[in-house]
Amino acid sequence: MHARIATAVALMSLGVAPGALADTASPQTLSVEGQGSVMIKPDVASLSLSVTRFASTSAPALSATNRSVDAIVAAVRGVGVPVSGIQTGSVNTSCGRVHVGPKGDRHVIRRCTASESVSITSAASIVGRVIDAANQAGANNLSGPNFSFSDPSAGEVAAENAAIADAQRQANAAAAKLGYTVTGVQSISLNPQSGVVAEPGRAATPTTSGASSTPTTVHPGVQEVDATVAIVFTIAPVASAS
Repeated sequence: MHARIATAVALMSLGVAPGALADTASPQTLSVEGQGSVMIKPDVASLSLSVTRFASTSAPALSATNRSVDAIVAAVRGVGVPVSGIQTGSVNTSCGRVHVGPKGDRHVIRRCTASESVSITSAASIVGRVIDAANQAGANNLSGPNFSFSDPSAGEVAAENAAIADAQRQANAAAAKLGYTVTGVQSISLNPQSGVVAEPGRAATPTTSGASSTPTTVHPGVQEVDATVAIVFTIAPVASAS
């Protein structure tokens, strides 16, 4: 990532100042904004799935859906998803009348629909197996995965260190051009603008088939963690050689 440099130099009390006030004058300062980034591999994956079943009345439709969801939960638990990583999103039933049959011989029947959605969170390393297990157990629709970190601050310290180093380099260069040297830090603000920049990873939803299928391979890749620091350095004129 190209560093975005925004340096504001605030030099105070330049010129002739009474000797009696030299020791009490405010320090001269230089304000710098530093940027840093690191690439971190995500370790958590989440996906969502749904099951839909039909029957002539709502009770058997819901019962069939429940059996499928139970089978999916057992399947994903079997590949390593913890109980805490499985959450029901919604349960819906509805009934209505639909036209069925070939043209010229269509008739109306009552059809009820039951659907359930489930969210699954697992280690990124096993999400391919989770997708296959859920699909083979009867999921109708599956989307994801989206990747994230088990530690919300993953990479932030490294990115902040890079941003501080960037600010230090800027301050040293700017001060030198003006005949000054950096003497210390007056204040620092960590991450006034920071965050994780990444597009969610996607895996194609496997198709159901009686034949053996190729296992789903998911590539978590890396995500960029950015950090910004705003530092006010104290500076002083470079002492002239005697």
